[in-house]
Amino acid sequence: MATSLSCLGAPTSRVAWIDDACGDAVALASHLPGGVAWVVVCAPLDLPESPIEIFTAAAALSRTLLWQPAAGTWQLGLGMAADLSANGPGRTVSLVRQSTQLSARMITRSPVLGAPTLPAWIASWAFEEQAAKPGHWGPALSAARLVLPHRLLWRTAERSWEILATEVRATEDPGEVAVRLVSPPVAQVLALSAPWPRVATDYIEQVEDAISLLTDGVMRKVVLARAVDEAVHTDHATILSRLASDREATIYAHDLADGALFVGATPEELFAAEGDALTTMALAGSTRRGTNEAEDLALVGELLASTKQRKEHNLVVEHLAVQLKQRCAPFVVPNTPRHRLVNRLIHLETRLDARLLQADYLDVLDAVHPTPAVCGLPTATAAHYLARHEHLQRGLYAGALGWMTPSACRFVVPLRGGILHPDGIRARLFAGAGIVETSEPQAELAETELKLGPMRSAIGS
Repeated sequence: MATSLSCLGAPTSRVAWIDDACGDAVALASHLPGGVAWVVVCAPLDLPESPIEIFTAAAALSRTLLWQPAAGTWQLGLGMAADLSANGPGRTVSLVRQSTQLSARMITRSPVLGAPTLPAWIASWAFEEQAAKPGHWGPALSAARLVLPHRLLWRTAERSWEILATEVRATEDPGEVAVRLVSPPVAQVLALSAPWPRVATDYIEQVEDAISLLTDGVMRKVVLARAVDEAVHTDHATILSRLASDREATIYAHDLADGALFVGATPEELFAAEGDALTTMALAGSTRRGTNEAEDLALVGELLASTKQRKEHNLVVEHLAVQLKQRCAPFVVPNTPRHRLVNRLIHLETRLDARLLQADYLDVLDAVHPTPAVCGLPTATAAHYLARHEHLQRGLYAGALGWMTPSACRFVVPLRGGILHPDGIRARLFAGAGIVETSEPQAELAETELKLGPMRSAIGS
């Protein structure tokens, strides 16, 4: 297979094993109801350490990027060979059923040992269980979605891969299928942008209202988010480069249907798994960074000693432990959190390692999301409160983005980000803060301002 970056120009070279896979897919389709199957192939491909040049050259190709600069790993999905979506409380169960049925219609091939297990999906879960109304998320945004990319570029610290996929019909010539499989993805037809609703400006009042309910015991915690509109003074490549200066974050970028781009740098991994080995984190409780190492250490001490911050953090740990206990072998929960330094902020972090009793990754996603770090406790009560009082369609913000194969997965919570409007001159940025009964409204507003800082810097002049 060719080692050139085939997503940018000429098709990838056809080889015999790809032709054979396409022939087998046509044969499979001829035996299936509806006469439709899919072929998915994977082979090594040299990829650069940074995905920025490839990403920006692939505009209008339904891109989803997940990039860990510190690890030198990234996944970039381009185009769609299959697009599954679901809305409502049963969204995850629906997508499990749909993806299982589609996988039974697949021929998967790779000529090299150690390649990712196929198929490889790109997953996007909104914070809300219902589809977003037309607005800043475009004319439509599904509550849950699994995309089988036409082309998935996957770089790891050791090796890099190109995964190709396409739909196959029983009436097609296998050679024609092979040509389509190795050709660049087809450009997305953009939908018309919907008007953006006005953002709420009463954050202090919202926090005060939430504190009163928390004091009355209606909730234990609620996470209130806000949005602000800002001018954009630079291009997408520069924005991604600036965000990547936070080496410990995961950089994400996801195309919306109207040509807008949801982009940011999140510190929070929801969970990752390799086989039955699962890792997750509680990331809650935060304060500003100092101007030097000594000030950072002093602020870490204050953060660890803060009753409010420790309570906010422990609620997230409790939620993860309860949900994972039902799905994992016994595991140890660390007694105290550690601190984590990120761009402009210090967080409390507790990492959990466990062994899944069954490697059902979407079941884990459904169980742990949303965590109290982005929603609150009790989860249902907090989510209902936010739907009535936050006045914000969160969409993918504080939802989940990730990739998944039959034997591994990784999901992050998209925080510290915003939507870049298709006009290229404005953006809507999101930030939130965890509220407990001892919260101070002005301090919570200040925390959101700190969290908005990296995106403001990234889109500024």
